[in-house]
Amino acid sequence: MHPTPAVTTHAPARSAAKALAPANTIERYVGQRVAAVAAILLEALDERQHGALSPRTKMAGGDQLAALHGLRIFMLADWPFDEICRVHGAAALRAADISPRNADILGDEVLNLLAKIARTAAN
Repeated sequence: MHPTPAVTTHAPARSAAKALAPANTIERYVGQRVAAVAAILLEALDERQHGALSPRTKMAGGDQLAALHGLRIFMLADWPFDEICRVHGAAALRAADISPRNADILGDEVLNLLAKIARTAAN
């Protein structure tokens, strides 16, 4: 009599696409904006490691952060903006093959920058 081999059934992997909100939602749009800022942050870090931050990257980062700050002002009274940024920004970054840990770190950095902008704008 032969022993029956153990069979391990794994749950299907969660697709990053399933984690994203439907295409035409404000949550997904905010997530894409967070991912855009995060990508510019990565580009800026790479430039700094290899010399100096280019004016093009600096301008792109400022433009993207200003747009995200505008969304924050628009949404803050009625939406959980920071939570939307965290969840949907991380989902957009994971969909771009960023590890979950790094997606969370990048999302936190984007939110830290937005908080600094909000403090400056309030003064």
